[in-house]
Amino acid sequence: MNRFRLSIPATILDAVWNHARSERPNECCGFLAGTLADGIGTVARCLPLVNERASPIAFRTEARSVLAAFRAMRAAGQELLAIYHSHPTSAPIPSRQDLAENSYGPSIPWLIVGFAGEEVEVRVWWLDTDSYTEMVSWRA
Repeated sequence: MNRFRLSIPATILDAVWNHARSERPNECCGFLAGTLADGIGTVARCLPLVNERASPIAFRTEARSVLAAFRAMRAAGQELLAIYHSHPTSAPIPSRQDLAENSYGPSIPWLIVGFAGEEVEVRVWWLDTDSYTEMVSWRA
């Protein structure tokens, strides 16, 4: 898959922020799904996943929740557009662990919610095996 722009409605961003807040002090994780056309990925839904590590510094998506998310996407005619997770005490910048555990390679962007400062910050990144490039960012 080639790189594309990501269009995320405010209601979906709110759902991601709320998921990240509700999982604190642990990291949250999930998928953003929708449609891809003309170089724009339009997000239509937030699919929270279970972090089987239940850790404040790491996440691993639980297999049953991933399977349920892919079934929901298929039933709705949608595709995976982004992966999201949170950094409960740090900035939304990919960690070494994020790079090392990126099983999707550079084809799917990662949205990270960071709680380092007074404002919640969201940044979207393209991850590669040893580097990352920012796509876009928001502050709440």
